[in-house]
Amino acid sequence: MDMSPAWLSYPLQFHGSRDFDCDQLTAKECDYYMQRWHFWYIADHVFALPVVAFFMCAIGVFIIGHVMSLALFRYNRARGTSILGRPVAAIRYLSYRGFHVRQLRWNSAPVGVLLLGLVGTLFFFCMDLIPQPYYWSDEKYGHSPPLATRSGWLALACMPFVFATASKTNWITLVTGVSHERLQVFHRWIAYAFFILALMHTFPFIVYHIHWHDMQEHFSSSLLFYWTGIVALIFQAWLTFASHSTIRTLGYEFFKVTHFLAVVVFVVTFFWHCDYSLTSWDYFVATAAVYVPCYLYSWLRTCFKHGITQKAQLLVEDGGFTRITVPTKTAWQPGQHCFLRFTGFGITHAISTHPFTICSLPSTHKNEQSELVFYIRHQRGFTARLYQHALDQPGVSVPVLVDGPYGGIRLQRYYDSDHILVIAGGSGAGWCLPFVELFVRQRSMPTDEEGGRQFHTNEKEGHSRANRSGPLSLQVILATRDTNSRAWFLRTVSELLSKCSSPDLSSNIHAKVYLTGEAAEKVYSPHGASNPQDSFKQSASTSDKTVPPRNGSSNTTTPEEEFVGRPQLPLIVHEEAAKVAEAKQSLSVFVCGPETMQNDVRNAVAKENLNILKGSKARGIYLHSEHFSWA
Repeated sequence: MDMSPAWLSYPLQFHGSRDFDCDQLTAKECDYYMQRWHFWYIADHVFALPVVAFFMCAIGVFIIGHVMSLALFRYNRARGTSILGRPVAAIRYLSYRGFHVRQLRWNSAPVGVLLLGLVGTLFFFCMDLIPQPYYWSDEKYGHSPPLATRSGWLALACMPFVFATASKTNWITLVTGVSHERLQVFHRWIAYAFFILALMHTFPFIVYHIHWHDMQEHFSSSLLFYWTGIVALIFQAWLTFASHSTIRTLGYEFFKVTHFLAVVVFVVTFFWHCDYSLTSWDYFVATAAVYVPCYLYSWLRTCFKHGITQKAQLLVEDGGFTRITVPTKTAWQPGQHCFLRFTGFGITHAISTHPFTICSLPSTHKNEQSELVFYIRHQRGFTARLYQHALDQPGVSVPVLVDGPYGGIRLQRYYDSDHILVIAGGSGAGWCLPFVELFVRQRSMPTDEEGGRQFHTNEKEGHSRANRSGPLSLQVILATRDTNSRAWFLRTVSELLSKCSSPDLSSNIHAKVYLTGEAAEKVYSPHGASNPQDSFKQSASTSDKTVPPRNGSSNTTTPEEEFVGRPQLPLIVHEEAAKVAEAKQSLSVFVCGPETMQNDVRNAVAKENLNILKGSKARGIYLHSEHFSWA
């Protein structure tokens, strides 16, 4: 092949030629070669297009589920009844039930997602390994082994969907309602399939040409494909495995910078490698079409919605949290998060963003500016630097670029539920506060005023109290190892409750704080526990015995309770589910915490949905999980 300085075959075309003649083959050999699963010149249609169809069908399933969910919600709200209770419970069971590997400190994806992954695995297995042959029996059929051809097109068709699930703003979220952080599991799985198929495209060439003793000759005559392929494969390997959370957490800024640079090198070299073979460049156009507008949109929203001259105020709270306050005119809802880019701490932090959960709600007063409030528990790296900067200069303002908000709960689920259970662990304390504030506002606002609340981002996510009064009760469970965090949380909740004028609030909202770990041992009272060693064993189980502290609650005028020991989360969920089943009502559970807490709660809620299938009278048990880390 003639090599040009640009490393592309000339004359340049957008699509490669499909012209083929059988002059060197007999009629029988020609018929064999031109069979559907053998013919190189239609391989893009035979192998790549089915991959696109498979992923589009999977997305279509989620679109149908999203539309049916909205329609079912509106029907139930209008009629005041709940239909399709058991089918919904079955879907929720598959969506919540998961597994925890304690040795690896790892939570599996839900059973439903695992089943979808299994379907994808079987699809690629059947498309790649079932067709025969793997290698040509004679070199006259060409220099590209059938296994390599199939694998290459299957891999290439994965690329647009890897990028489609990578961006914070993306088309899949728009049409399915699935937030970007929940798409990360699919992003990783598709990337794994992409890489494995790339390997299965590469090695058959080596095996094939070593077999025919022309490897050196073929390599020297196909430098374009070999060198670009090798470089692309190396960077693809880095993108695939360096994105694992174990490696990523070692240096988040380093990960972000290298990930972006590796993507650029990979795409460019992969583009050269394809060299307009058949319709290969169409998939690069598709990738750009699904990714570039989303990438630009997030930047445009940052510039025009939040502004590029925005300042964030830093302050260290008594509980040790770093409080970040950013004035804004935007609206948001509980559970949403923003990506903050601090431009005043050097180039490394200026080119990377950090996700933080919003711990406040927009102002309900027209003349009062809203504030995005973030409470951050510093660990190491950049959060430790922010903490130290706030200690050195309390109340200092630093330049920041805001991207968001993203994710969050569905307000329709909140308002459609009769009872709310919010569970958080550690630094998830701040995540609970918007739920408390929202409930307080609901109890304080007149009917018509609440129906026009500012934090409704669209009509689908909320409805006026003319149709429903909102949840009847709210219970907040916080597990923390820090006594300062406990005191800070209870004081903050008390301040929120003091804003409510409703006389019956104390009977409708309850906040329970569980002190765990070494801090629990220091305030431990032996009364009521037969074995202190068992009560304070440092394990991941949530079944440890809990006992009230010696002095009880710190504030008798507010509905707050303090406990020592890990909360028995499965039991708490079961008790709440039993209450709503007896009253034929519904329960929504919202959880934010470490892996063990997430696993206990999701499996407890899954079990209650299984009970609905067995005949429980509960109108529905819904779960929303918010992870500390989602990538």
